[in-house]
Amino acid sequence: MLERHSHKKFWFAIVILAIVGLVFFINTGWVTDDLDEVQAQLTSVEAELATTQAELAARETELGSLEAELFNLLTNYERLTTGYGYVLRDPSYREMGDFLAWDTISEREYVESEYVCVDFAADVKANAAKEGIRCAYVVIEYPEGSGHTIVAFETTDEGLVFIEPQFDWEVEPEIGRSYYQCVSPPPGHYMTEPGYDDTITRITVIW
Repeated sequence: MLERHSHKKFWFAIVILAIVGLVFFINTGWVTDDLDEVQAQLTSVEAELATTQAELAARETELGSLEAELFNLLTNYERLTTGYGYVLRDPSYREMGDFLAWDTISEREYVESEYVCVDFAADVKANAAKEGIRCAYVVIEYPEGSGHTIVAFETTDEGLVFIEPQFDWEVEPEIGRSYYQCVSPPPGHYMTEPGYDDTITRITVIW
């Protein structure tokens, strides 16, 4: 009877060991599959990392090239503006008016052979340049070699505007017309007719 029970225990142990072995091999297979999947993902990530690093290196090279180009542009810009200290720009009509209201050249006295139209125009042009505003020196010629000098601004919204710098009045010069008739005084002011022929024969705008 004892021997019969021993055989049963033996075969029971064999079955248990078989089940344990089967479970072990199954689990080992699953682990192997998991490791293969993880290895594949790792390989994919490494490939993406290598691609990203290559793109980053290319961007760094491009950035270096752009920085060098910017440096060259700044160097050329400084070279062009050396001696000026500013870059001239065209004003809006309002900015032109604000500048003329601030500028005091029109308050100066006209003195024959000392401070005349040429001086008014030159000083307004110089003061405009100091404010970074582009201003033209305009030569108006009359018959028999005489003439007059005013200024002009290429406004961004109203186009080319001529100014009589002795009064800060607007002018619409026209060849064949008397200069004094081309001036547009504000209400309450007027231009007197000169004692000479001021018919405009030529207009030269010098920027």
